[in-house]
Amino acid sequence: MTGTYKAVLYGPNPIAAGTEVELEYTDGEYQDIVITEAAAEGETIARSYRKGQGAEEPIPYRFVDEQTTVDEADVPN
Repeated sequence: MTGTYKAVLYGPNPIAAGTEVELEYTDGEYQDIVITEAAAEGETIARSYRKGQGAEEPIPYRFVDEQTTVDEADVPN
């Protein structure tokens, strides 16, 4: 299977309160884990989501973890 499918990201708060996204298949299968990244004000936030129960699109993904990385060039000495 090639192409894309519809998924919905669910989080513990408005971070991803049912945000619909389009994802690519991996080796013809739904992705098990999805990682999104956002950068703002010298920080990069990576959020991971795990595929939930469901066989019909949109496929649900539940929030698992969040990692924040601070850009060292923006840290004052």
